[in-house]
Amino acid sequence: MNFKPIQDFNDFTALSERCYPGMKLKSKEDRERYTEHRKKMDKEENVHTIGLYDEDQLLAGYIVYDQVANVYGSSMEASGIGTVAVDLINKKQGHAKRIIKKFLFDAREQGRPLTQLYPFQPSFYKKMGFGLGPRLSTYRFHPSQLPAFEDVESAEVLTSDDRDAVSRCYHEWARGTHGGCDKPGFEFSFLSKGEWHNVGVFEEGKLTGYLSFDFQQNQGDHFLQNNLIVRNFITTSIKAYQSLLQFLHNQKDQVRTIVFPTFDERFSMLLDDPNHVDQDLIYTIYHKTSEAGQGLMYRIVDIPPFLDGIKHHSFGSETVRIGWRVHDSLLEEDYEAVWKFEEGKPVETDEHADVTITLEIGEFSSLLMGCATLQDFLYSGAVEVSDAEALPKAISLFEHPTEPECWSFF
Repeated sequence: MNFKPIQDFNDFTALSERCYPGMKLKSKEDRERYTEHRKKMDKEENVHTIGLYDEDQLLAGYIVYDQVANVYGSSMEASGIGTVAVDLINKKQGHAKRIIKKFLFDAREQGRPLTQLYPFQPSFYKKMGFGLGPRLSTYRFHPSQLPAFEDVESAEVLTSDDRDAVSRCYHEWARGTHGGCDKPGFEFSFLSKGEWHNVGVFEEGKLTGYLSFDFQQNQGDHFLQNNLIVRNFITTSIKAYQSLLQFLHNQKDQVRTIVFPTFDERFSMLLDDPNHVDQDLIYTIYHKTSEAGQGLMYRIVDIPPFLDGIKHHSFGSETVRIGWRVHDSLLEEDYEAVWKFEEGKPVETDEHADVTITLEIGEFSSLLMGCATLQDFLYSGAVEVSDAEALPKAISLFEHPTEPECWSFF
């Protein structure tokens, strides 16, 4: 068996149809459209479609995305993997494990210390050393539940002519947001597809926020009943944020429900009425405000360059030497080093550790990316600690993480 770039995209389409029936590639036209899409995407500089072959037979495939991620304000080379597909007759033969190991070693060899993916099943990838990422909440509310703002800019319709402005706005947001990833030009094709409505806010001629949305109906709805589904909501100023919310508020005469995804755990504080539209109580007298889930998962594949990339970030105010013992069962590797956190900023040192922490690479990745606290893993039993006298300092260091936000999907 060997890995090589896919040349016959008809085979990849057939594989995808069997592995992802939800893609609905049932008709000849659908399959041809998908094949051409994959051919086109594979020509992009940062997209690589790879197959696992037994001679000329395609056993499995996947797509790798070269990325640049904002990690605590520093640009870090990263790698994403998606559309992992093992043919139905080839399951339970270790092919998925081979794919992930190949992906991880390739990322390391290419100088990409951080990898990320969206799992079809989180538990499957946790076993392969990926750590859970940020929690996303989806709010459902009537437009009138949003506050009304007075000093706002009017929203303007955006078209494909605004692609450069939208790209600049997005990248200004991404470069100021931990977890944000650079987006190549094709990721702004939504401006020309006509499937979504796009509006933006300009301040002194500069786009400072944009909103993409479409309308959907529930089964049995008549033509006057519509839900507004937010697809993009990116802002770089308070005024743009308030202006786009005012635009949504103004739709109260036409829209029944707004579906609003956000990483902001306190978004409900902004609503005049935080209640979810279904008006449910979730526990005794607690009112449901949103649904929440976790998708993106992280895995650090090369710890020394990752450390170099975050050395200017302060995790907290504590000064403490932490000895790490990180086990990677998939790659059969162990990492041991002492990091000195000087007022929260880490650097490797030859000094003795004040406290030594033993954990798996997945938990280490979640902790270092700001998706969990050390106390979370202590309570779950996922870490072992020696020299417990200095443990409170280590707990305090990771007590208030900067959580990542990522709106790149692959």
